[in-house]
Parts: sequence; C-alpha cells; structure tokens
Amino acid sequence: MKTLCKLLAGAVLLVAAGCTQMRYVPVAGDPIIRVGILEDQEAVYFEPAGEFSVVCYDEKENFEALEKGLWKATVHTLVPGALTYQIQLYESLDSDRAAERAKALRAKGLAVTVKSQGEQLKAGTKNLIDRIYHRVLLDRSFATTAEAERHLAATPALAQGKVVRSMDDVVMGKIALQTPAGRTIILTQALRLTGANITLRDVEVGSGYHWARNEARTYGGEMELRINAKGRLTAINVVPLELYLRGVVAGEMANSFPEEALKAQAIISRTMFLNSFGRFHRGAEFDVCDDVHCQAYIGIGKNSDPVEKAVHDTKGLVLTYNDALCTASYSAMCGGHTASAAEVWDSDGEPYLTGRLDTPTEIGRFDLTREENVRVWVNSRPEVCCNLEAAGNPDFGRYAEKYFRWEQRIARTDLEKSIADYAGASIGQLVDIIPLERGTSGRLISINCIGTEESVKIHKELNIRRALSKSTLYSACFTIEKEGVKDGLAESFIFRGAGWGHGVGLCQLGAAVRAKRGDSVSAILKHYYPGTQIKQLY
Repeated sequence: MKTLCKLLAGAVLLVAAGCTQMRYVPVAGDPIIRVGILEDQEAVYFEPAGEFSVVCYDEKENFEALEKGLWKATVHTLVPGALTYQIQLYESLDSDRAAERAKALRAKGLAVTVKSQGEQLKAGTKNLIDRIYHRVLLDRSFATTAEAERHLAATPALAQGKVVRSMDDVVMGKIALQTPAGRTIILTQALRLTGANITLRDVEVGSGYHWARNEARTYGGEMELRINAKGRLTAINVVPLELYLRGVVAGEMANSFPEEALKAQAIISRTMFLNSFGRFHRGAEFDVCDDVHCQAYIGIGKNSDPVEKAVHDTKGLVLTYNDALCTASYSAMCGGHTASAAEVWDSDGEPYLTGRLDTPTEIGRFDLTREENVRVWVNSRPEVCCNLEAAGNPDFGRYAEKYFRWEQRIARTDLEKSIADYAGASIGQLVDIIPLERGTSGRLISINCIGTEESVKIHKELNIRRALSKSTLYSACFTIEKEGVKDGLAESFIFRGAGWGHGVGLCQLGAAVRAKRGDSVSAILKHYYPGTQIKQLY
C-alpha cells in the first residue's frame, strides 16, 4: 500500500464512476451495520487514535496515513449530473407480488419496470432480516418532481402512484482530505477510514430536546465518508451489531445500573434495531441514525465492563411476540404509569404495549384519563418503581430524580411563538390551553390552544411537548395552570408533570429499581412487555 508521504510527493487524483456501497469485512457470525453519525456536512473533522488506512472505491489508490492530529474532509468538486424522478405504482417485500402487479399493469397498456432497493442483514451465512423492497415504476424518468407530478395528475391510470427519486442516480464528485500539516489529498466520492479508532468533532446530540449539544465522540469499527444526494458529506460508522449495542446501552443507561437492567436494555435495543432495520431511513446510505429517532448511540467513548458484560451475556437474544420481533419501545422514566402505544403514535398499538401502573406489586387501577385524577397524580409521589425516593435513593438514579415530578413555567409570549412555529401561523395572544383527551397514563392525546385570532388543536404526545416548548417538555403527562392573569391574559403558564419520555414499554428507571429488588431480566421484560418471550436469534 502507498504511504502518505509518497502520496504527498505528487499530484494524486482518484476518479470513480458509480461508487457502490463499501462494506466492512464481517466477523464470522456478527452482523455488520451502518450507523449515520453526521449528515449534510460542509466539512467533517476527525482525529484518528493512531496510524490508519484509507480504503477507496478503487483499491489501487488505498493508502496508509501516518500523520497524527486533526484531519479535515470536504467536498472538493461535484460532477454535474441532474437527479431524475420516477412514478412508483406499487411496492412489496415479496418479489413475486411485485412481478404480478407489473404484469397486470402492462396488460392495461402501461410501460413499467421492477427495481429493487434495500438490504438483507446476515449473521455469517444466516439471513436475519430481509428488507429488500421491490418497486414497480413507470418506465420513464422526469427531470424534476414538478414535471413528474404534472404527468401523474394528468394520467388517470396512474392515480395510485407517487413520485420518487430514481434509484439509479449517483452523485459524483471528489472528497478532499486535509492533513494535520495542512496538505490536501483529493480522492473519490466515498472512502473508508480503518485501522484505528476515530474521533469525530461536532457530533449533534439530542436535537430538539433539553439536552441538545454538540460534542466529540469516538468510534470503533470503520468510518466511511461519502458525498450524499445533496452534494454534502455524510459520516457513517460501519460496525459489528454487538459493538453498536455497547454504544447504545452505554448511552441509554449509566454503567452503575444493576446488571439485570443493563441486560434488559441490551435485549430490547437489539430487538429495536432489528425490527427497524431498513424501515426508518430507506434510501439513505446508512441503516440507522445515532440519535433518539432510532436509538441514542454514543460510540465507544463510555464503554465499561458492566455494559460490555450485559451485551456479551445477551448476544443474539431478542424479544418476540408470537415468534415475531417485538416493537420494543422504551423511555427514561414513565412517572409511575406506562403508556399505551396506540394512544401515543398513529398505530393500532400492540397487545404487549398497553399502559399499566408500574408498582412493585399489583395494587389495582387508577383512572388517569380523568383530569381531576391527573391533578392529584402529578402533585403526589406514589410508591411506584421509578419513585427513587421510595426505592431508597439509589446512586444510579440521582441524575433522573428531577424527572419523576417536575414543574416548568413558560412565559405566555414564549408559548405564542412556539405554537405559531408549530402551526405555521400566528394565533394572536394565547388565551388558554385546554386538555381535550388523555390516555391511560395521563399523557395528553390532544389539546386546544385558544388564541385571540385563531385556535389550534394539537394531537399526539410528542407534537404537544414540542409545540409548547422549544426544548420539548419532559413528558405529556402534565396539568396546566395560568399565572398572573390580567385582562384575561396570563403572564405565564405553569406545567406540572410526571415522567420523562413517551412512557411506552420499558421504564428504564423502573427496570433498574426492579433489578435492585432482585428481579431477573426475564421478569423485568415480562412485566413491561406482557406475553412476550426471549428468543436466541443468532
């Protein structure tokens, strides 16, 4: 392989057409995945832990990098090439069904083609997940979405179609690497950094939440840099699934959590990844992102023996219901009552994701759909599992004490701005916020924001939390009081609430307290996901 000093001695230019997905060399039996870390970047700053290699699409241009310090990657040039669009008429995971639909459409006189997109996830030779989608497309390309939309609207036979970007499009260009000494190497549109752990600067964390910040994070595996469809850089961590899970568990739970709680987190994080593989970021260069949209993944910077043991001891274990992977949702702290998935998201929910009182022993029901009961609930400290005071104030939960019962005061003028941003128009001055419906956990399902000019109804818990606060309220289980009312307008609104997060599935703090009491990982998962089973998938 060429060394860096040899590369710097002359003008090095690599050009590749149709750069395909570069794959990490898999460890036997360990699924390899791709995690999106940075997207749409003008520049990516990275620092290797030692000597590393750069692997390019054209392997003849691979080289070893010897310089230590901070490197910089930028898009050097883009090769002009317009993206094209097509009209999709059908899609299925079943290739035979797609072929049958294409045949039926051709019989109606439509010129169509079948193309496939997606991936299979393997552990060795075993196929774990098949997310290859077969798309039936009109056999014609359009230069713009507007042109495709006009054709769609003017052709009744295409009434069920939708406009999509062509899967054949590849954004061409060159990436420039600037060395710590300030020299520049120009490479192709995709390359991989391997042979050393890589620290990325300015990784965005918790976007839209109260803990949002940018920080440096270190990653194992390999780091891929490529030019995306917008002509900017994307950084992708190509890593074994079990190493990825260490970064998720370490990001989701303190390593001081009891062992059985860490194991529970490892199992549900593995299940969540496998269940969502190929769904949330279809068409992207990666399988999952590193933020809470998928799961919080922090790399290897906070790995510890307890976390590594929890992942190792549960390797290949997943949570199933009727022999299918579960939707293993979880939240930081339910506040004493978990939520039903059907009330939180636009879905029918799952039988194992129904709201229930989270107490050490069954003590009956408490109707939190009633406003007067919620008011009592958020102003009390019931002996539920995530009441850390009742659990003896364990050290592992001190960071979360403020979320069990909380109060936030927000100025009316700030609320008016937040609601206007959500609604896309001013409501005038905010007169009141009226709860319309609550779910089984007391979390709001819908509210009505009454203004002097307009009223806006907001539905679903996360929409409500974000519409009322730029940093997102801790949960949607809260009461609303007005403060400093003058001439019918409040100076501010007081939100008193319970819990942190959507509350569906496992309560992380509740699971930790249950583990502290002696519950096994099996008992913990049985409680939060009734009717499910733990299965060895690989």
